[in-house]
Amino acid sequence: MLDGLPEAVIVTAPDGQIVFVNAAVTTLLGYAATEVAGQSITMLVPQQSDRRADPVKWLSRWAAEPDFEQSRFLDLIAQRRDGRQMSVDVRVREGRIGSERRFFITVRDNTARRQEQAALKDANLRAARILMVAEDAIVSVDAQEAIQDFNLAAERMFGYRAEEVFGKPLSMLIPPWARNAHEGHVAEFAASKQPSRMMSERQAVIGQRRSGETFTLEATITKVMAGGALTFTAHLRDVTQRNHERDRAREHERRIRAVFDHAHTAIALLSPDGQVLEINSAGAALAAEDGPLKGVRLWEATWLDVDVHTADAEAERLRLAVEAAGRGFPSEVSVHLMRTLEATILRVRLTPIFDDAHVAYVLAEGRIEAKT
Repeated sequence: MLDGLPEAVIVTAPDGQIVFVNAAVTTLLGYAATEVAGQSITMLVPQQSDRRADPVKWLSRWAAEPDFEQSRFLDLIAQRRDGRQMSVDVRVREGRIGSERRFFITVRDNTARRQEQAALKDANLRAARILMVAEDAIVSVDAQEAIQDFNLAAERMFGYRAEEVFGKPLSMLIPPWARNAHEGHVAEFAASKQPSRMMSERQAVIGQRRSGETFTLEATITKVMAGGALTFTAHLRDVTQRNHERDRAREHERRIRAVFDHAHTAIALLSPDGQVLEINSAGAALAAEDGPLKGVRLWEATWLDVDVHTADAEAERLRLAVEAAGRGFPSEVSVHLMRTLEATILRVRLTPIFDDAHVAYVLAEGRIEAKT
């Protein structure tokens, strides 16, 4: 019966002397039964340099443990006949054959499991280190919203050390007036089928530092079910400075727009090839016909002299001046306009605007010189 088992079985006396091995021992370790009979168990499981107890004492200890403990497999290193070492799971139980005490040892190869465990450990270690040094604050909580993970960026953001917040409620990072709404959003997300969500899509997410200061966050939350337990992980980014810069940029744009739109001088911003990108109301008022001017090349607009004998020449002069500015050469040109049958001479100054070494835009400014 023992020879028919797929697992290697070794029977020893209390002093570690081998009295029996089954056929699977030969398959696993390469020894024939005659080679190991009467030898010490240390021949197959030698003492390791990093372990104090020798295998014989280990057998005596674990064979005397209660049944629950005896059912455990322990990791040991076995010695094969060819000299190679092998990671094995070993389990021992004590019994009797007639009046003789015997240790029954089961041995199985756990190389693949150890490799998987090592690979998983390395992957978890890499992931933990990446998350720990990530620029975004990362906070993980369990289903009861008790904090489980808190990386370095979260420490800097909120002013707490990780050990100060472990096991504490997430609400300590949220101002009191925002907690009820937050709990409602998390409960809704937990019940949904979405694996992740951008929390700041619906409304601003507000955090609270240790000092009591509140600040605006950009937050993405992810949920994972592992081992039957639900875990939420939030990636947080403090957008206070970004919002300030955005607001300043918007205010700057409003001011520039106010000056641009209310200037009495006709002003247009052109692409290097002459297309109108922006034009103020003073410039649009010079057109001979109402209609959109954006996207139209400046010399093709409906404000030039409508006299069929001179319109082409006017357009050509303006085109050449715009193209010169598009190549980086400032230029000026006078053109005739016609609106409500009143002829007007407009002086147009064209200034190239550079981005590094290239012309990004052409600024066109027009002033009326005379009316005829």
